[in-house]
Amino acid sequence: SRRRSRSRRRSDSRDRYQSPSRERRRYSPRRRASPPRRVVSRSPAKRGNPKPAPADAPEIGKARIVDGALLNTGEKTYQAEILVAREGADALNHSGNVRTIACRGPSRSSQDEAAEDCRKFEEAAKEGPKACRMMAQQLQKTKKGRM
Repeated sequence: SRRRSRSRRRSDSRDRYQSPSRERRRYSPRRRASPPRRVVSRSPAKRGNPKPAPADAPEIGKARIVDGALLNTGEKTYQAEILVAREGADALNHSGNVRTIACRGPSRSSQDEAAEDCRKFEEAAKEGPKACRMMAQQLQKTKKGRM
């Protein structure tokens, strides 16, 4: 091992100054152990309210018109929305329920335009979720005038 120079040598521990707080710490009484925690077991009956049933069962593959965000003028808007079942390994969740993807069209000022979007979504849904998402992207682009 390397030798330290005289100025870098450590002082003897007996010669070192100890701060008063350190001395106090050394002689402070030991802390008492906290009382043992009570384990409260909950029976299934005492847990919170059961999960409420969904208001209306969503129809998979059937498009519908939903209310969109209000415009700055306060005018209502409408959107086409469709639920499509996922495919492949992610088709079912852990409890066996079908997983779905919601695809929404752009906000429309008239219900007729939203109904036309619904028709397009239902056509695309026959080909699967990927085609449905592509349709949603295409509708968004046409709404913004990019196509």
